[in-house]
Amino acid sequence: MLSPSLPDAPEPRAVMAAFGLAGTATSYVEVEGAWSNRVLLLRTSDGDYAVKELRNPWGERRWAQWLGESWRLEQAAAAAGVEMPEPVPARDGTCFTAVERADRCGTVPVRVHRWVEGTRPSVTDVDLDLAAWAGRTLATMHDLGLEPLDASLFPVASTASVRAWPDLIAEAWSARAPWASALAATADAVTRAGDLLVSPAGQPTILSHGDFTLKNLLLTPTGPVLCDWDVAMPRVAACDLADVAVSIAGWRRRDVARSVRSAYAAAGRSISAPVPEDLGPTLMVRLDFVSLLIHRALGLRPATAVDRAAAHAQLPALLREIPHQVSVAESLTAWLG
Repeated sequence: MLSPSLPDAPEPRAVMAAFGLAGTATSYVEVEGAWSNRVLLLRTSDGDYAVKELRNPWGERRWAQWLGESWRLEQAAAAAGVEMPEPVPARDGTCFTAVERADRCGTVPVRVHRWVEGTRPSVTDVDLDLAAWAGRTLATMHDLGLEPLDASLFPVASTASVRAWPDLIAEAWSARAPWASALAATADAVTRAGDLLVSPAGQPTILSHGDFTLKNLLLTPTGPVLCDWDVAMPRVAACDLADVAVSIAGWRRRDVARSVRSAYAAAGRSISAPVPEDLGPTLMVRLDFVSLLIHRALGLRPATAVDRAAAHAQLPALLREIPHQVSVAESLTAWLG
């Protein structure tokens, strides 16, 4: 019998029934390190699975439809040969379904993938071969040419967080947050980041992964795989390429970033000279994320005690990175050229 130590988790036998998994459950544990959703490892007599409890941390009203668009890209990318954990559809063919909790107190939305054993790379683990793989993989996704069925589903990059930054600094000082001075030190860089966001009106977009970063890669004995396809979104190709290049490079390794671009071009994709504005959307997304953590840490947004503590722990390092990342964006033409 499985341990009852996860009473609020999706009930494992209900998960197996909802996704048509064979065998019997033998082990069920929560996986550390997940941020936006909850991930559990379900071991069965017939194989191992990653069970993701979907939590919609951004509070998106139409997140289910957004997931549907992400599922469309994930399936097309898998068919095109992009390496990823094998998705397991629910019995009705969709990517997720509601499953009863182990304590029988309601249901939670869940999706499932076959479990992949691997390690998450740090920036020091990235070599030029991995960079080239990232460039080719991005080119494969862009070659699909998928357009959103409903563009209104997706958030649009804006300077809302930039405009609210002075108020956040004041709130942090008032609350005597230990990272308040670090937040205040980002004020100039945040203003400069806002200057890099230009309207994408008139620029064609294509559906892409949306979070192609080191934290979503796994290095396995058979090669790298790209995980977490839940936040696919329409991107301008040049912006997406700049985002992936600097993200895989950890915003520090020019050789890696340039290798991503070179492999993308070698795969037959046309590229233009990089300009600072290519990273405008990326910087806004990063500032939105930091803003969310600040709101959680200061109690300005509902959050559990665990989430508040995690936000406090994450913020110092994230705040230190902001001026550096803005400087990289401002020098992108030379940095990637």
